[in-house]
Amino acid sequence: MHKMKTLKQAYKDYFTVGAAVAASWLDEAAETVKDNFDTITAENEMKYNGVHPHNYPRPDFSTLKRGEKPPLPEITDRERFVHPSLETDTAPADKIYNFAKDNGIALRGHTLSWHGSYPYGIFEQLTPQELMTNTIEHYKFMAEHFPGCYCWDVVNEAIQDKPGGYLRNTVYKEKFGDDYLYTLYGMARKHFPDAELCCNDYNEFMPSKRDNILKLVGSLKERGLVDVIGCQCHINAFFGDKEFDDLRRALDMYAETGLKIHITEMDVNCVKWDGGVREVTDEAVKNVPKVYARAFEIFRQYKGAIENVTFWGVSNRHSWLNSFKLDGAKVKNQPLMFDEDYRPTEAYLAVVDF
Repeated sequence: MHKMKTLKQAYKDYFTVGAAVAASWLDEAAETVKDNFDTITAENEMKYNGVHPHNYPRPDFSTLKRGEKPPLPEITDRERFVHPSLETDTAPADKIYNFAKDNGIALRGHTLSWHGSYPYGIFEQLTPQELMTNTIEHYKFMAEHFPGCYCWDVVNEAIQDKPGGYLRNTVYKEKFGDDYLYTLYGMARKHFPDAELCCNDYNEFMPSKRDNILKLVGSLKERGLVDVIGCQCHINAFFGDKEFDDLRRALDMYAETGLKIHITEMDVNCVKWDGGVREVTDEAVKNVPKVYARAFEIFRQYKGAIENVTFWGVSNRHSWLNSFKLDGAKVKNQPLMFDEDYRPTEAYLAVVDF
Protein backbone atom coordinates (compact mmCIF):
# COMPACT_ATOMS: atom_id res chain seq x y z
CA MET A 1 0.00 0.00 0.00
CA HIS A 2 1.49 3.34 -1.07
CA LYS A 3 1.87 6.09 1.51
CA MET A 4 -0.72 8.80 1.07
CA LYS A 5 0.59 12.18 -0.08
CA THR A 6 0.41 15.09 2.33
CA LEU A 7 -1.50 18.17 1.19
CA LYS A 8 1.61 20.18 0.43
CA GLN A 9 3.17 17.27 -1.47
CA ALA A 10 0.04 16.82 -3.57
CA TYR A 11 -0.03 20.51 -4.57
CA LYS A 12 3.67 21.33 -4.78
CA ASP A 13 3.38 21.96 -8.55
CA TYR A 14 0.21 24.07 -8.23
CA PHE A 15 0.16 26.41 -5.21
CA THR A 16 1.12 26.55 -1.55
CA VAL A 17 -1.35 25.10 0.96
CA GLY A 18 -2.08 26.70 4.32
CA ALA A 19 -4.20 26.47 7.45
CA ALA A 20 -5.47 28.85 10.11
CA VAL A 21 -4.23 27.86 13.56
CA ALA A 22 -4.95 28.96 17.12
CA ALA A 23 -2.40 29.20 19.92
CA SER A 24 -4.70 27.25 22.26
CA TRP A 25 -4.52 24.04 20.20
CA LEU A 26 -1.36 24.50 18.14
CA ASP A 27 0.64 22.00 20.22
CA GLU A 28 -1.79 19.13 19.58
CA ALA A 29 -1.93 19.97 15.84
CA ALA A 30 1.81 20.64 15.42
CA GLU A 31 2.84 17.45 13.60
CA THR A 32 -0.17 17.56 11.27
CA VAL A 33 0.57 21.20 10.45
CA LYS A 34 4.29 20.58 9.81
CA ASP A 35 3.53 17.60 7.55
CA ASN A 36 0.79 19.19 5.47
CA PHE A 37 1.05 22.97 5.24
CA ASP A 38 3.47 25.42 3.61
CA THR A 39 1.81 28.44 5.25
CA ILE A 40 -0.20 29.27 8.36
CA THR A 41 -2.49 32.12 9.43
CA ALA A 42 -3.32 33.14 13.00
CA GLU A 43 -7.05 32.60 13.39
CA ASN A 44 -7.61 35.49 15.84
CA GLU A 45 -4.35 36.17 17.64
CA MET A 46 -2.97 38.82 15.25
CA LYS A 47 -6.22 40.79 14.97
CA TYR A 48 -6.41 44.09 16.86
CA ASN A 49 -8.27 42.58 19.84
CA GLY A 50 -5.84 39.65 19.86
CA VAL A 51 -2.82 41.92 20.31
CA HIS A 52 -4.36 44.82 22.28
CA PRO A 53 -6.84 43.25 24.71
CA HIS A 54 -7.17 46.52 26.68
CA ASN A 55 -8.49 44.43 29.61
CA TYR A 56 -11.80 45.46 28.20
CA PRO A 57 -15.11 43.89 29.30
CA ARG A 58 -17.13 42.77 26.28
CA PRO A 59 -20.90 43.31 26.56
CA ASP A 60 -23.11 40.24 26.87
CA PHE A 61 -24.82 40.25 23.49
CA SER A 62 -26.77 37.08 24.33
CA THR A 63 -29.14 39.06 26.58
CA LEU A 64 -30.12 41.46 23.80
CA LYS A 65 -33.04 41.23 21.41
CA ARG A 66 -32.36 40.99 17.68
CA GLY A 67 -31.08 44.30 16.34
CA GLU A 68 -30.66 45.74 19.85
CA LYS A 69 -27.28 47.21 20.75
CA PRO A 70 -25.78 47.62 24.22
CA PRO A 71 -25.09 51.18 25.37
CA LEU A 72 -21.71 52.65 24.49
CA PRO A 73 -19.23 52.14 27.34
CA GLU A 74 -17.87 55.07 29.24
CA ILE A 75 -14.26 55.88 28.38
CA THR A 76 -12.42 56.81 31.56
CA ASP A 77 -8.86 56.66 30.14
CA ARG A 78 -8.58 57.72 26.50
CA GLU A 79 -4.81 57.36 26.32
CA ARG A 80 -4.90 53.57 26.46
CA PHE A 81 -7.14 53.48 23.37
CA VAL A 82 -5.44 56.30 21.46
CA HIS A 83 -2.05 54.63 22.05
CA PRO A 84 -2.64 50.88 21.72
CA SER A 85 1.04 49.98 22.06
CA LEU A 86 0.77 50.97 25.74
CA GLU A 87 -1.33 47.86 26.29
CA THR A 88 -0.35 44.69 24.46
CA ASP A 89 -0.40 40.95 25.00
CA THR A 90 1.41 39.23 22.16
CA ALA A 91 2.08 35.87 23.85
CA PRO A 92 -0.56 33.92 21.84
CA ALA A 93 0.46 35.56 18.54
CA ASP A 94 4.16 35.09 19.38
CA LYS A 95 3.56 31.36 19.83
CA ILE A 96 2.19 31.10 16.27
CA TYR A 97 4.82 33.44 14.82
CA ASN A 98 7.70 31.53 16.42
CA PHE A 99 6.25 28.15 15.43
CA ALA A 100 6.19 29.29 11.80
CA LYS A 101 9.71 30.69 11.99
CA ASP A 102 11.16 27.63 13.75
CA ASN A 103 9.64 25.22 11.23
CA GLY A 104 10.27 27.13 7.99
CA ILE A 105 6.56 27.75 7.43
CA ALA A 106 5.51 31.01 5.75
CA LEU A 107 3.10 33.21 7.73
CA ARG A 108 0.13 35.15 6.34
CA GLY A 109 -0.66 38.21 8.47
CA HIS A 110 -4.35 38.46 9.39
CA THR A 111 -5.62 41.17 9.70
CA LEU A 112 -4.59 44.82 10.17
CA SER A 113 -8.00 46.55 10.16
CA TRP A 114 -11.33 44.79 10.59
CA HIS A 115 -14.61 46.22 11.82
CA GLY A 116 -15.16 42.97 13.75
CA SER A 117 -12.08 43.27 15.98
CA TYR A 118 -11.78 46.31 18.19
CA PRO A 119 -13.17 47.08 21.65
CA TYR A 120 -16.95 47.41 21.38
CA GLY A 121 -18.15 51.02 21.22
CA ILE A 122 -14.71 52.57 21.77
CA PHE A 123 -13.52 53.59 18.30
CA GLU A 124 -16.92 55.19 17.66
CA GLN A 125 -16.14 57.63 20.48
CA LEU A 126 -12.62 58.55 19.35
CA THR A 127 -12.12 61.63 17.20
CA PRO A 128 -10.88 60.99 13.63
CA GLN A 129 -7.42 62.20 14.68
CA GLU A 130 -7.39 59.94 17.74
CA LEU A 131 -8.40 56.91 15.67
CA MET A 132 -5.75 57.80 13.07
CA THR A 133 -3.11 57.94 15.82
CA ASN A 134 -4.35 54.56 17.08
CA THR A 135 -4.22 53.02 13.59
CA ILE A 136 -0.75 54.34 12.71
CA GLU A 137 0.59 53.10 16.04
CA HIS A 138 -1.04 49.68 15.57
CA TYR A 139 0.41 49.21 12.04
CA LYS A 140 3.85 50.32 13.22
CA PHE A 141 3.68 47.95 16.20
CA MET A 142 2.66 44.99 14.01
CA ALA A 143 5.44 45.72 11.50
CA GLU A 144 8.09 45.87 14.22
CA HIS A 145 6.84 42.93 16.27
CA PHE A 146 5.92 40.55 13.42
CA PRO A 147 8.41 41.21 10.60
CA GLY A 148 8.61 38.69 7.82
CA CYS A 149 4.92 37.91 7.18
CA TYR A 150 4.97 37.36 3.43
CA CYS A 151 1.43 38.68 2.98
CA TRP A 152 -1.01 40.83 4.98
CA ASP A 153 -4.80 40.96 4.83
CA VAL A 154 -5.09 44.73 5.17
CA VAL A 155 -8.72 45.85 5.51
CA ASN A 156 -10.86 42.76 6.02
CA GLU A 157 -14.38 42.51 4.52
CA ALA A 158 -14.68 46.10 3.25
CA ILE A 159 -17.46 45.39 0.71
CA GLN A 160 -21.18 45.55 1.49
CA ASP A 161 -23.28 42.42 1.06
CA LYS A 162 -26.37 44.18 -0.28
CA PRO A 163 -26.63 44.36 -4.08
CA GLY A 164 -26.56 47.98 -5.18
CA GLY A 165 -24.28 49.06 -2.32
CA TYR A 166 -20.52 49.35 -2.43
CA LEU A 167 -18.37 49.88 0.67
CA ARG A 168 -19.47 48.59 4.06
CA ASN A 169 -20.26 51.44 6.45
CA THR A 170 -17.61 50.85 9.13
CA VAL A 171 -16.17 53.06 11.86
CA TYR A 172 -13.06 53.53 9.68
CA LYS A 173 -15.14 54.85 6.77
CA GLU A 174 -17.14 57.05 9.12
CA LYS A 175 -14.04 58.58 10.75
CA PHE A 176 -11.61 58.70 7.80
CA GLY A 177 -14.00 59.36 4.90
CA ASP A 178 -14.97 57.53 1.70
CA ASP A 179 -11.32 57.25 0.57
CA TYR A 180 -10.28 55.56 3.82
CA LEU A 181 -9.15 52.39 2.03
CA TYR A 182 -6.47 54.29 0.11
CA THR A 183 -5.29 55.72 3.43
CA LEU A 184 -5.07 52.33 5.17
CA TYR A 185 -3.58 50.41 2.23
CA GLY A 186 -1.07 53.26 1.79
CA MET A 187 -0.19 52.94 5.46
CA ALA A 188 0.25 49.18 5.02
CA ARG A 189 2.50 49.68 1.99
CA LYS A 190 4.67 52.06 4.01
CA HIS A 191 4.97 49.79 7.06
CA PHE A 192 5.14 46.44 5.21
CA PRO A 193 7.15 47.31 2.07
CA ASP A 194 8.24 43.71 1.44
CA ALA A 195 4.86 42.02 2.00
CA GLU A 196 2.10 41.28 -0.47
CA LEU A 197 -1.00 43.30 0.40
CA CYS A 198 -4.29 41.41 0.18
CA CYS A 199 -7.88 42.62 -0.14
CA ASN A 200 -9.79 39.84 1.66
CA ASP A 201 -13.57 39.26 1.55
CA TYR A 202 -16.33 36.63 1.65
CA ASN A 203 -19.24 35.79 -0.70
CA GLU A 204 -16.63 36.72 -3.29
CA PHE A 205 -18.14 34.47 -5.96
CA MET A 206 -21.60 36.07 -5.86
CA PRO A 207 -21.85 38.25 -9.00
CA SER A 208 -22.92 41.51 -7.31
CA LYS A 209 -20.22 41.29 -4.64
CA ARG A 210 -17.63 40.05 -7.14
CA ASP A 211 -18.18 43.16 -9.27
CA ASN A 212 -17.70 45.43 -6.26
CA ILE A 213 -14.53 43.58 -5.27
CA LEU A 214 -13.24 44.09 -8.82
CA LYS A 215 -14.11 47.79 -8.60
CA LEU A 216 -12.22 48.13 -5.30
CA VAL A 217 -9.11 46.17 -6.26
CA GLY A 218 -9.02 48.02 -9.59
CA SER A 219 -8.89 51.37 -7.81
CA LEU A 220 -6.27 50.07 -5.33
CA LYS A 221 -4.18 48.57 -8.13
CA GLU A 222 -4.12 51.91 -10.00
CA ARG A 223 -2.45 53.37 -6.92
CA GLY A 224 -0.03 50.45 -6.48
CA LEU A 225 -1.63 49.48 -3.18
CA VAL A 226 -2.72 45.85 -3.66
CA ASP A 227 -1.07 42.62 -4.82
CA VAL A 228 -3.55 39.87 -3.94
CA ILE A 229 -7.30 39.25 -4.15
CA GLY A 230 -8.29 37.20 -1.10
CA CYS A 231 -11.23 34.85 -1.60
CA GLN A 232 -12.34 33.55 1.80
CA CYS A 233 -14.25 30.62 0.24
CA HIS A 234 -16.49 29.83 3.21
CA ILE A 235 -18.80 27.64 1.14
CA ASN A 236 -21.26 24.88 2.05
CA ALA A 237 -22.11 21.28 1.32
CA PHE A 238 -25.04 22.35 -0.88
CA PHE A 239 -22.86 24.08 -3.47
CA GLY A 240 -24.27 23.11 -6.86
CA ASP A 241 -23.69 23.70 -10.57
CA LYS A 242 -24.75 27.36 -10.50
CA GLU A 243 -22.45 28.15 -7.56
CA PHE A 244 -19.51 26.40 -9.20
CA ASP A 245 -20.18 28.32 -12.42
CA ASP A 246 -20.11 31.55 -10.37
CA LEU A 247 -16.86 30.46 -8.71
CA ARG A 248 -15.21 29.75 -12.06
CA ARG A 249 -16.42 33.03 -13.57
CA ALA A 250 -15.17 35.00 -10.56
CA LEU A 251 -11.73 33.35 -10.73
CA ASP A 252 -11.61 34.18 -14.46
CA MET A 253 -12.32 37.83 -13.74
CA TYR A 254 -9.97 38.04 -10.77
CA ALA A 255 -7.17 36.41 -12.78
CA GLU A 256 -7.69 38.96 -15.59
CA THR A 257 -6.68 41.77 -13.20
CA GLY A 258 -3.12 40.41 -13.14
CA LEU A 259 -3.24 40.32 -9.33
CA LYS A 260 -2.48 37.10 -7.48
CA ILE A 261 -5.34 35.12 -5.95
CA HIS A 262 -5.32 33.57 -2.48
CA ILE A 263 -8.07 31.27 -1.23
CA THR A 264 -7.77 32.52 2.34
CA GLU A 265 -10.29 30.84 4.68
CA MET A 266 -11.72 27.76 3.02
CA ASP A 267 -14.11 25.33 4.68
CA VAL A 268 -17.24 23.48 3.60
CA ASN A 269 -20.06 24.08 6.06
CA CYS A 270 -22.52 21.22 6.63
CA VAL A 271 -25.26 23.77 7.39
CA LYS A 272 -26.71 26.37 5.03
CA TRP A 273 -27.18 29.50 7.14
CA ASP A 274 -29.80 31.15 4.95
CA GLY A 275 -32.73 28.86 5.72
CA GLY A 276 -33.00 25.24 4.64
CA VAL A 277 -31.93 22.29 6.81
CA ARG A 278 -31.14 23.41 10.37
CA GLU A 279 -28.95 20.47 11.40
CA VAL A 280 -25.98 18.45 10.18
CA THR A 281 -27.43 15.62 8.08
CA ASP A 282 -25.75 12.49 6.68
CA GLU A 283 -26.41 13.87 3.19
CA ALA A 284 -24.53 17.08 3.99
CA VAL A 285 -21.57 15.18 5.45
CA LYS A 286 -21.39 12.97 2.33
CA ASN A 287 -21.46 16.08 0.13
CA VAL A 288 -18.45 17.72 1.78
CA PRO A 289 -15.77 15.67 -0.05
CA LYS A 290 -17.65 16.05 -3.35
CA VAL A 291 -17.69 19.83 -2.98
CA TYR A 292 -13.99 19.89 -2.11
CA ALA A 293 -13.14 17.67 -5.10
CA ARG A 294 -14.97 19.97 -7.53
CA ALA A 295 -13.52 23.13 -5.98
CA PHE A 296 -9.94 21.86 -6.10
CA GLU A 297 -10.39 20.63 -9.65
CA ILE A 298 -11.22 24.24 -10.54
CA PHE A 299 -8.37 25.66 -8.42
CA ARG A 300 -5.86 23.45 -10.24
CA GLN A 301 -6.97 24.98 -13.53
CA TYR A 302 -5.87 28.39 -12.24
CA LYS A 303 -2.29 27.30 -11.51
CA GLY A 304 -0.19 30.44 -11.92
CA ALA A 305 -2.99 32.78 -10.83
CA ILE A 306 -3.76 31.09 -7.49
CA GLU A 307 -0.68 31.38 -5.26
CA ASN A 308 -2.07 29.89 -2.03
CA VAL A 309 -5.08 27.93 -0.75
CA THR A 310 -5.64 28.15 3.02
CA PHE A 311 -8.16 26.14 5.05
CA TRP A 312 -9.80 27.90 8.00
CA GLY A 313 -8.65 25.38 10.57
CA VAL A 314 -6.98 21.99 10.72
CA SER A 315 -9.23 19.58 12.64
CA ASN A 316 -13.02 19.37 12.83
CA ARG A 317 -12.55 19.45 16.60
CA HIS A 318 -11.72 23.15 16.54
CA SER A 319 -13.61 24.60 13.57
CA TRP A 320 -15.08 28.07 14.18
CA LEU A 321 -18.30 26.69 12.68
CA ASN A 322 -18.83 24.56 15.81
CA SER A 323 -19.38 27.69 17.89
CA PHE A 324 -22.62 28.59 16.12
CA LYS A 325 -25.97 27.68 17.61
CA LEU A 326 -28.96 26.74 15.49
CA ASP A 327 -32.33 26.55 17.19
CA GLY A 328 -30.56 26.68 20.55
CA ALA A 329 -28.24 23.74 19.89
CA LYS A 330 -24.53 23.83 19.05
CA VAL A 331 -23.66 22.45 15.64
CA LYS A 332 -21.04 19.69 15.32
CA ASN A 333 -19.71 20.48 11.89
CA GLN A 334 -17.37 18.46 9.65
CA PRO A 335 -15.89 21.08 7.32
CA LEU A 336 -12.13 20.36 7.32
CA MET A 337 -9.35 18.03 6.20
CA PHE A 338 -8.80 16.21 9.52
CA ASP A 339 -11.21 14.66 12.00
CA GLU A 340 -11.29 15.20 15.75
CA ASP A 341 -8.28 12.89 16.20
CA TYR A 342 -6.27 14.45 13.35
CA ARG A 343 -6.92 11.55 10.99
CA PRO A 344 -7.47 12.44 7.32
CA THR A 345 -11.16 12.81 6.43
CA GLU A 346 -12.89 11.76 3.21
CA ALA A 347 -12.54 15.39 2.18
CA TYR A 348 -8.74 15.09 2.51
CA LEU A 349 -8.75 12.01 0.25
CA ALA A 350 -10.89 13.85 -2.29
CA VAL A 351 -8.40 16.75 -2.37
CA VAL A 352 -5.09 14.81 -2.56
CA ASP A 353 -6.24 11.97 -4.83
CA PHE A 354 -6.59 13.47 -8.32
